[in-house]
Amino acid sequence: MYLPTGGPLRTEPLPEEELPISRANPWASEPVEETDEEPRVSLHIKVLSTGRQIQLPPAPEVHIGRLDAAHGIFPDLDLTPDGGLDGGASRRHCKIHQRGSAYMVEDVGSANGTFLNGQRLTPYLPHVLNDGDTLQLGRIELEVIIQ
Repeated sequence: MYLPTGGPLRTEPLPEEELPISRANPWASEPVEETDEEPRVSLHIKVLSTGRQIQLPPAPEVHIGRLDAAHGIFPDLDLTPDGGLDGGASRRHCKIHQRGSAYMVEDVGSANGTFLNGQRLTPYLPHVLNDGDTLQLGRIELEVIIQ
């Protein structure tokens, strides 16, 4: 169980020199075909600093961030045990959802940005995830595993 320690609860912006500077091109993604067929793949996220691997639930949207029970924020994937607060992850950082057979990632207005393979995502603009992609939330690096 995570209990606040009385310290700051908000995400502190990281120094710009600690974050990649390039921005992802939203128009470079391949178009996603819509299908009625349920995909038979599962999505796992591996936290590179700790080695923790999490199978994401088969939900329409999976929210990633930090737990803050006092403010009613309960992300599906809580990065608090992986150093989320010190690592610059926001309480509501990004979300992953399915569109047809593809998984999409979308920054939801985080303080320090979401990076896909080193490219900063424009907030609220979904990008396709592929097996082996790297996500960076603040300083927290995640590997995408699609099986």
